[in-house]
Amino acid sequence: MPTTFLHMADVHLGYQQYQSEERLKDFHRAFRQATDDAIAKKVDFVLIAGDLFHKASINPITLLQAKRPLEQLRQANIPTFAIKGNHDGARYGSQFSWLHYLEADSCLTMLDPFSPNGFELTPVNGTRGGYIDVKGVRIIGLPYIGASTEPHLLDLPTALQQLPRDNIGFTVLMGHFGLEGEVPGLNGAISHNVIAPLRKHVNYLALGHVHKPIERDGWVYNPGSLEACGMDEREWRGGWYHVTVDTNSGTHEVKHIKSKRRPLHRIRIEVDKFKDPPALYDAVRAELEAHRPALTLGPMKPVVEIWLDGVLAFDRHNLDTRYVEQILIEVIDPLKARVRNNTRATEYEIAPNEYLDRAELEQHVFTDLIIRDSRYRDQAETWAKLMREVKVMSLADNSPEAIVEAISKRMSLLDAETKNRVDSELVSKLAELKGKLEAKNVD
Repeated sequence: MPTTFLHMADVHLGYQQYQSEERLKDFHRAFRQATDDAIAKKVDFVLIAGDLFHKASINPITLLQAKRPLEQLRQANIPTFAIKGNHDGARYGSQFSWLHYLEADSCLTMLDPFSPNGFELTPVNGTRGGYIDVKGVRIIGLPYIGASTEPHLLDLPTALQQLPRDNIGFTVLMGHFGLEGEVPGLNGAISHNVIAPLRKHVNYLALGHVHKPIERDGWVYNPGSLEACGMDEREWRGGWYHVTVDTNSGTHEVKHIKSKRRPLHRIRIEVDKFKDPPALYDAVRAELEAHRPALTLGPMKPVVEIWLDGVLAFDRHNLDTRYVEQILIEVIDPLKARVRNNTRATEYEIAPNEYLDRAELEQHVFTDLIIRDSRYRDQAETWAKLMREVKVMSLADNSPEAIVEAISKRMSLLDAETKNRVDSELVSKLAELKGKLEAKNVD
């Protein structure tokens, strides 16, 4: 028997990103795209694998943004099944969340195997239960439970094996957790070895939580967030899955449909080569002018971020980031203009996330000091090593004559390196000039 469903996650309704009303509407617009597609395709049901909302406390507009699409699904006889994500929890001190409200209003059914008695994988009875059967498909829900996720996943195969299988040809498990190796630094990520035993009992693992699309081994699917929740997610083209199931054979086909997002762009500018603020501002304007055709393509104004990076050749206090933002607005006229100042001052600064031993730190300091002088920049590492060698020799009470001799030898090598580099550049330029002259004579 053919059955179809739509799988989405990480909708994040109510997220007023960058304090922009338009961004608030963007998240709703993306949700409407998915629900409209479900209605157009006449799917049998819709899955929301966590984080329908961005936070526990929402305003009336956000509630309407959730209710109206869900009510349209209900009017089209398409039931919606959801699990709680880490953003969907009730407010502190309350047991009743906005997901519970939508369930009480018959807009969706929450799947939750947890009760006051603990974990109980029972069928939905009224509005409470851990799984439900629809047209030969069993849908099981595992909401976000943080550090308790792994032990429950390890126990789940035994619980699934004990469930009745009458007229069930396909099993879907919804879960709100991330997998190891997919996003660096993700806390609480689950090992693939932990979910592997589930494959005997689960045909389709419908995930949420990670905001980029993930497909693994023909049974693990994470659609990604409908809208980008941060500038670092601009390349993760999230959306939803349209899934067609053959309950007779237990097979399925999936199609990932990308949501139409507002474009987000980051333009990185290295500041090291600009001797004063006007030179940097001119470079910012020129860079934006070069990118303007791509940035202004399409009907939606983009969010654009300028990322200033590197070591400033002038006083950091003379850098006017508000003026950089003004240039961005003048050239691009984006929905939101952002400037991130990640520059370092000409005085040496150690990034807080760098853990260097003393020798590495000294080498880093010397290199950073030398690289600011264009005469020695190309050989900064070599000069830095020489500086450290002199320091070590001095502390070891070497004679002045020995130190001078060591410096002389190293500088001879440096002179040879410089001469070879200059000679190579000269030969290249002469060859280029010769080619141009020969071409002119032929003409």
